[in-house]
Amino acid sequence: MPSIDPRAIGLAPAASLSVVAYRNQAKGFDPRRGDGARRLGGRFNPPHSFPVLYLCLTRPCVVTELTRQAERQGLDVDALLPRELFEISADLDKVLDLTDTSTLDALGIAPPDLIREDHQFTQEIGESAHEHAFQAIRSPSATGVDDVLAIFPEKLAGAVLDVRLLGEWHTPEDLAAIEP
Repeated sequence: MPSIDPRAIGLAPAASLSVVAYRNQAKGFDPRRGDGARRLGGRFNPPHSFPVLYLCLTRPCVVTELTRQAERQGLDVDALLPRELFEISADLDKVLDLTDTSTLDALGIAPPDLIREDHQFTQEIGESAHEHAFQAIRSPSATGVDDVLAIFPEKLAGAVLDVRLLGEWHTPEDLAAIEP
C-alpha cells in the first residue's frame, strides 16, 4: 500500500480552475454543504472528518458515478432514486490537480492508486490537501468516465459556489436523458 508524505502535498503546485460541474444527491439536502461525505466518508475524506462536495466535470460522469454507487452497495440504480441533479459553477485558485502528470510525478503517485477500491491512500491525500488549505482536488473518476472534483467547502476562502437545480431523476430512464 503506498503512502503519501503530507509535506509533499503542501509543496505541490496549486492550479486555478474555473469550472462548471455536476452533482447528484438525494432530495432535501443543501448541495453546498457536503455533510453526507463528512459523516460517511468518501474517496478523499475518512468518515467523521470534514465536509466534501463530490462533483463530476461532465454529466455522463454523474450518471456513471451514481450507477457505480448503486453497484458497490449491491443495489439497482432505481433503489437510489429519486435524485436531484445540480450544476455548480466556481472559480477556484488552489486546486490539487491529480490529472496533471507533473504533479503526480512530483508526489510519487501512480495513477492506478487514485482509483483503487480501498480509499485509505486517497483519504490520506485528501486529509493532507485539506490541512494545507487546498480548495479542491481534481482527479480521474474511478469509473473511467472523465474527471471528478472534490471541493472542501471550509476552504473556499471567498470563492462562491453558484448552484442551479437542473432537474430530478425519478426512474433509470431519466438518467439516459443527461443532456439539456
